[in-house]
Amino acid sequence: MSKVNVEKYKNVILYFFANCNNSHLGKTKLNKLLYYLDFISYRDNGVSVTGDTYIHEDYGPIPVTVDEILASLKKEKKIEVDFDASYKRSGKYTFRNKANFNPKIYNTYEKTLLKKISKFFYPWSTDKIITQTHLEAPWFYSKIYDIVDFAYSKDIDIF
Repeated sequence: MSKVNVEKYKNVILYFFANCNNSHLGKTKLNKLLYYLDFISYRDNGVSVTGDTYIHEDYGPIPVTVDEILASLKKEKKIEVDFDASYKRSGKYTFRNKANFNPKIYNTYEKTLLKKISKFFYPWSTDKIITQTHLEAPWFYSKIYDIVDFAYSKDIDIF
């Protein structure tokens, strides 16, 4: 994969927090939104938006750099992050933007894809989006803790 595009990555997260931030958006669902953004972009254009690598984990593909990007956004005071340890078994993260998304750094395709993903997945629960990622070739054909191969993105049939 190409090098991580930190500016785009940070702005993607700001976009999702502004446009897909409901009671279902915690860290796990954020990871899945990033997965769909990158893998659908790769399917359509041969390049991901963020440039991140994804690892096969129990709950689906996980972007390697997401924690670093979130920590950077928090340090820069562009987001607030809260964690409720009492929520279910593993707790729940909630996010609030303190900065605006910069649309100027994206091409028309990327802006359209961000809108489609946010609109489509907005009402989905975390469990539903996890189940969907497990049905698709990129996660299905990778093994636990291995890198998820972008070559399988052609088999994603959303949009």
